[in-house]
Formats: sequence, structure tokens, C-alpha cells
Amino acid sequence: MRLLFKRVVISMLIGVSVSLPLRGQTIATVQEAQQGWQALQAGDADRADTIFRQALVSRPNDELLTFGAGAAAHLLGRDDDAERLLKRTLVLNPRLADAAKWLGDVEYAMGNLDDAIVAYEQALAQKPADAVLRQRLEAWQREAAIHRGLTQRNDGRFSIIFEGNADSGLADRALATLDAAFWRIGGTIGAYPSSSIMVTLYSERQFRDVTGAPEWADGVFDGKIRIPVQGARQNLAEFDRVLVHELTHAMVSSLAPHGVPTWLHEGLASYFEPRDLASALRVLRVTGIVPTEVLFDSFTRLDDRQAAAAYAESLLFADLLMKRAGTHMGIVLQSLERGQSLQESLELVGITLADLTTEITTPSR
Repeated sequence: MRLLFKRVVISMLIGVSVSLPLRGQTIATVQEAQQGWQALQAGDADRADTIFRQALVSRPNDELLTFGAGAAAHLLGRDDDAERLLKRTLVLNPRLADAAKWLGDVEYAMGNLDDAIVAYEQALAQKPADAVLRQRLEAWQREAAIHRGLTQRNDGRFSIIFEGNADSGLADRALATLDAAFWRIGGTIGAYPSSSIMVTLYSERQFRDVTGAPEWADGVFDGKIRIPVQGARQNLAEFDRVLVHELTHAMVSSLAPHGVPTWLHEGLASYFEPRDLASALRVLRVTGIVPTEVLFDSFTRLDDRQAAAAYAESLLFADLLMKRAGTHMGIVLQSLERGQSLQESLELVGITLADLTTEITTPSR
């Protein structure tokens, strides 16, 4: 299951340029910053990145432009650049709370939990009444307390966190399963992500405390793969299945951090487990076809029956799509990341969404 990233609302940035004192900025600088943030608000991170980068050539010490460049880099998936630029922003203006919030999100996405906490503490010092900020900071602090009792192992592609000797064998199995699945998934869709993937093996209670996932969830990806291991030794095949499901989310998110609809994320994750198509069809015969708006939204708000139907239909869509797209699936994902619509992205490989929908809803299938 993929949990949606909780990013800072882009529209907040428009207010930043208005509420901050000019601190030496020219009117032209403020106008450029506003143009960049408006591009971000419109979903055009590439254009925003260009605006901020060009403006910084002549004004490298401007906090508004540096902040905007960091935000654009984050939304484009360049978190190393985003981290550097947002830290630079806070050197230029330590009181810029919104930049500290963005930095916290970036550090968390990069797996730097302690640094994320420090950044959010800095933001909260400037905005002590921000309840959302405080709640997320408290959640991260609880997560950090849990992680202090865990062991971390790195092998380059994967970084895995687990409970010492108790779960060492499961950690070894997880790494082997993930490595084999990585090459299988990448070869099938025709693309391999380059970024490291973080994995944490939790007790059942730790998993629920950290993720807040619904009871039916047996794993999540929220920038990191998180798996509860209770009972895993008694059902290693299920353990492997969940790992592969969440790894697919991680790989798709790395290739296309934005623009991929929920059904495609979940459908591909189920496809690569792999799940049983006949079973998915039986589920839909009982539940009926899921409304399109449900498939495009997060599945975390669904009850057990609705979730079963949504996953089943997503799998059938993904199966049809993979039969037609094959190794060109990477092209579809990259197009979605560039801001193209789903229809436009599918047409690049000769597929229409209407055809997929018709085939799914045909009774003979």
C-alpha cells in the first residue's frame, strides 16, 4: 500500500513573498519569485526551476529565490539539491519557517529522521500555533524513539532497519528478495531507479504506531518501505509478497515521484507480487466495478470490502496495460512525471484509457 506524501501546500509559498520584509530585495526579485511560485502552484516545477535558477545567477544570496529553487528541486525529485538550497535559505534567513518545513520534508524523504526533527523544531519555534506541524513533529519523535532500539544495515541499493539479532535472519531474506525483485521489475517495465531504497521491519505495534495504517494494510510505502514482521517466519511466502508489493511502489515513485494515479501504483504493485487474476475477477463479481474517482484517490480511507474491490480492479487494469505496454511502461511513467495526462502518456505507447476501461467492464472477461 502506498501512503500519499504529505507535502507542504504549494499555495503557502505565494504568501511567503508577500508577508516577508523585503530585506533588500528589488521589486524585480519579488516579481520573479512570485512567477516561480505561481509556476509551482500550477504544477510546472520545471518552469519554476528555470525561473529560480536563472534569477539566482545574478542574485545568489537572495533568500526568496533560494527558497523557491529548493522547493522546485524537491518537487522534481532532486532532494540533494533541495537539501542544499533549503539549508542555504535558512542561513540567509533563519526565521523563514516555511523553508524549515520544506527542509524537514526533504530530510525525512532522504531518511535523515533526526535532521528532519531539527528542521521542524526550527519551524515550530517560529510558528508555535501550527497544529499540523506540531502533530507531525510529535509523530517523527515517536518514530525516532522506536528506531533508536533498531539495527541498520546497508548494501548500497537497500538500507534495512530491523530489531537486532531477533530479526537478523528476516533482514537477510528481505535483502535477497528485494534484490531479485528489483532486477525483475526493472527489466519488465524497462527502467531502473538509481536512488537507494529504505526498508524498516517493525513489530505489529511499532508498525501501527509509526504509520497509522488501516488494519487491513500489511505493509506501506510512504517514502520508505515499512513492513510488520509478526508471523513472518510462519508464512515466508507472504512476507516476500508484501516486500515485492512495496518495492514496486518504491521503484515507481523513484521513477515518477508525481503524476502516477493511485490505481496504477496499486495495480503495478499487485501485478509484480504477483496476484491471482482469477481471484481479482471473482472479487469484482461480488463487489461490482469500482467508481473511477475511487481508483484515483488514496485507498487508505476505504473499508475492507471497498479496498478489496479497488485492489482487484487496479490489478486488472495493470495487467492489461502491461500486456500492451511491456517494457515501454517506463515511458508512460516518465511522461506522467513530466506532467502529461494519463491519456497523453498512454497514447505515447499506442494505448487509450477508453480501450482499457471497455475491456475491464466487458462481462466476458
